[in-house]
Amino acid sequence: MLRRPSVVYVALIAACGAVAIGSMLVGTCGESFFAAWQELALPRLLLSMISGAALAVAGAMFQALFRNPLASPYTLGVSSGASLGAALTIFTVGGGLWHGIPIVSVAAFGGGLICVMIVYTVAHLRQGRSIAMLLLAGVTIGFICSALIAMLLYLAQQHDLRHILQWMMGSLETVGFDPVYESAAMVALAMGVAIYLHRDLDLLMMGELVAASRGVSVKGSRRLIYFSASLMTAGVVAHSGPIVFVGLIVPHIMRFVVGPIHRHLLPACVLAGAAFLPLCDVLARNAMWWLREEPRQLPVGVLTSLVGGCFFLYLLLTRREERTLV
Repeated sequence: MLRRPSVVYVALIAACGAVAIGSMLVGTCGESFFAAWQELALPRLLLSMISGAALAVAGAMFQALFRNPLASPYTLGVSSGASLGAALTIFTVGGGLWHGIPIVSVAAFGGGLICVMIVYTVAHLRQGRSIAMLLLAGVTIGFICSALIAMLLYLAQQHDLRHILQWMMGSLETVGFDPVYESAAMVALAMGVAIYLHRDLDLLMMGELVAASRGVSVKGSRRLIYFSASLMTAGVVAHSGPIVFVGLIVPHIMRFVVGPIHRHLLPACVLAGAAFLPLCDVLARNAMWWLREEPRQLPVGVLTSLVGGCFFLYLLLTRREERTLV
């Protein structure tokens, strides 16, 4: 049921505030508010909010571009490609800065962009250009990237092994604000492009022919959408790994709540993503403590995979017709 965007925004802002306060109060492994601050939980909270917002908006952009709610940075192989780029950089040269450039972030962006271009090209090589082919291509590219990452894990030295494993499972563990600043810079730039293209996204959902007839430069807009959505995904993956299905769940629910118009949908995705991922992080990092009083923390990517996998199956079972790309 569609609701007024202003009412939804107020509710989502309240949800973000409640989740942020709850994250600080709960702490980690049952610890108190002050212990949470001593563990530098604020950078972790900010990174989770930025990551959730970025993945949700990237998912909404991909879904508009491909005109299908099953499209997301994960199902299209962007997250896998970005993870491969980051893992390969860690394996070869390590992390850190190179002449002031965050090389892991740049490598993650390049890997994600290359993968989404390969997926779209493969889907268009087949006659009919079906959405099913698009999704199959994305899953296939994801498998290839996962196999290459597994090979890097086998060849990696002990000090690199844990770092690369962190990308594969998705984790928001961070020390200091540098990762937050890097992610925020990449996400802010891409968010600006997304907001600028909100009308183009509306028209592309109706088909490329309709968009072109309304004055949209289809090729130019498509490139900008690829670039900005991949940039947002890379800004997250470079520091937290492939946290999957956030870009599938949040846009789908927000589209049902506020409607498909991106002038309303994109801000809703930002707020909902900024509340959803920190909530998942609180549950994941405290689950073992609540259940068995063990200090071990589940990576947040494990929880989002479980929730998102069930949601993805629901979407597959409830879709009634096959559509094709124009």
